[in-house]
Amino acid sequence: MASNRIGIDTGGTFTDLILFDVDGASISSLKVPSTPHRPLEAFISAIRQSDAATDEIDFLVHGTTVATNALIQRAGAKVAFLCTAGHEDIPYIQRVNRQFLYDLNWDKPKPLLASRRHCFGVRERIDAKGEVVVPLEEEEISRLCDHLEQDGFEAIAICLLFSYLNTSHEEQLANELRRRFPDTPLSVSHEVAPIWREYERSSTTIADAYIRPLIQGYVDSLERGLNEAGIDLNWAMMKSNGGLMEARAAADHPIHLAMSGPAGGMVASQHVATLLDLEDLVTLDVGGTSADVGMILGTKMGYTTEYEIEWGIPAAIPLIDIHTVGAGGGSIAWVNAGGFLQVGPRSAGANPGPMCYGTGGDDLTLTDANLALGRIDPEYFLGGRMQLVDGKMRAALDDMAESLAMSPLDLAHSIVEIANENMANAIRMVSIERGHDPRHFALLAFGGAGPLHGAAIARKLGIPKVIVPPYPGSFSALGLLLGDLRVDKLWTQGYRSDRVTAEEVIGRFDTIADAAVAELRSQGFGGEPKLTYAINMRYLGQNYETEVEVPALSMAMADTSADEQLERAYRAFNAAHERAYDYVIKDAIIEMISFRVTAVGAIPHPELARVSVGPIDSGRRRDVYFAGHGHVATRLIRRPSMPLEADIEGPMIIEEEGSTTVVEPDMTIRRTEQDILIMEVGR
Repeated sequence: MASNRIGIDTGGTFTDLILFDVDGASISSLKVPSTPHRPLEAFISAIRQSDAATDEIDFLVHGTTVATNALIQRAGAKVAFLCTAGHEDIPYIQRVNRQFLYDLNWDKPKPLLASRRHCFGVRERIDAKGEVVVPLEEEEISRLCDHLEQDGFEAIAICLLFSYLNTSHEEQLANELRRRFPDTPLSVSHEVAPIWREYERSSTTIADAYIRPLIQGYVDSLERGLNEAGIDLNWAMMKSNGGLMEARAAADHPIHLAMSGPAGGMVASQHVATLLDLEDLVTLDVGGTSADVGMILGTKMGYTTEYEIEWGIPAAIPLIDIHTVGAGGGSIAWVNAGGFLQVGPRSAGANPGPMCYGTGGDDLTLTDANLALGRIDPEYFLGGRMQLVDGKMRAALDDMAESLAMSPLDLAHSIVEIANENMANAIRMVSIERGHDPRHFALLAFGGAGPLHGAAIARKLGIPKVIVPPYPGSFSALGLLLGDLRVDKLWTQGYRSDRVTAEEVIGRFDTIADAAVAELRSQGFGGEPKLTYAINMRYLGQNYETEVEVPALSMAMADTSADEQLERAYRAFNAAHERAYDYVIKDAIIEMISFRVTAVGAIPHPELARVSVGPIDSGRRRDVYFAGHGHVATRLIRRPSMPLEADIEGPMIIEEEGSTTVVEPDMTIRRTEQDILIMEVGR
């Protein structure tokens, strides 16, 4: 009987694998270099290098940055955008707001996902009440199809006015397009993002079409690779909202993979927060290319629908609230036109990689600087499976240091400090700028480079405690195995509290819930799903709404009347508004703009087993440079040999296969029975 479950997280620099042996209740991890231009190669290589026999794998979950990278790098399909005639400029007009209010040289980002000459108007019209004003004629559809046939589009996006209220015209047009172009991927707004605000809906639908051929091809290639490797199973992918989706369904909903990779880390972070009974955490996931920052509040992840491909170009999808900056182990150090040292956002990536990899890299990176400071063991990188070389790196460090009139050691330290400041600023954006004091949080540091920088960043922000979880280098991959099947269903309809009955609202919720559960069942879930309900609400006259999770709303609740259920929803909104803005408008009319039902199908998860202490290290030491202390003879220890529940004073370097943890002088650290490291930062 198959008994192994695998999570594979493909990043820009490394591909991480977590193997959970169900029978033995054991977990192991593995890191292999990513192959960005041949992602299947690293994916299959990781499986083959793991301890799992191919016929013993019964479940596989994959998280990937393929969709993210395609959107950021503008490497998607040639898209035809079909909209109501007269509204072809919606993707280009965008919003009237500016990223930099007083910068006269700032230019609005161009929506390069769809060229203006590829935006086509459709003669039809549905009004704001969902009523047909101008019918969609067969001749008009035929005219459009003939035109599209000449230009050879790789994908088509449809977004007609008010189609979230009346889907008939979009359905009519989509049916004919699927008949005429059966091999051309098609994204339809009422299926992708049935929300109000035409620009957000258009942008999301275009983005879905833009990456649809790529994701479908990606899933197909992985399917072939698994079959050729003799692995026959249904596998899943991590969505941006932290839920899982059967792989074939993911290929049909590509925009939901926009933040697939980082989501796994947040799911695992929530699991650790629960284990340690920590309500509030800041998470820092530092990989080879970027750093992802998130927050756990009250042991729960934050969610948003405000993902931006680029400033002002939104994709309105439910996703975990994560902020990303270009600061990773491969971030390149460079000198700008003013003669100032910069680090990132450009990265050496997996190929050619940092100079010390010895694979052809010509740029100094953050990893090179950490090696020069003595914080990384060149003989034990990736558990000794990759040897680092420092000859070329040290020559480049000398050259850049001379041009900046610095010593090589000061330059290496400056590179690390600039990267630390970039990551600290990202944490400030998700904490201080939103009214949260990081001094009241713990910092959960993971990723290949997160524990390397966690102590210094916590010291900068006054964070008193740093948590380093088990398998930090593959922690996002572990999170893939901790996720559940999840479906989010949205529906937009403007209701006012003085003009709607409770039965109307609850009846609509029942319809949405039925659709969410049906989609969950289609992915093979046979248990009892957990349903949560949310409404985007605002006071009459306000311009922006607040999404509020409300108590269960269903006509099947015999013990609570419909009126009382709706009244509880209004009270939940008033309480949320008061928390956010410190006031409530009593007796005000409340507008309900959109409704969301989330259906979660729980699946078995691995547990972090209690660990024992391995063979004790022989007391190795190495000179490591620390700011304010200079070179310090620092104790080196392998993580498995650390004693349990004992406070150990720094400085110390803790080594393991996928990551390195730095404990600075005057800090202490202890290892729990779940193999979680807890570092006390002190003053």
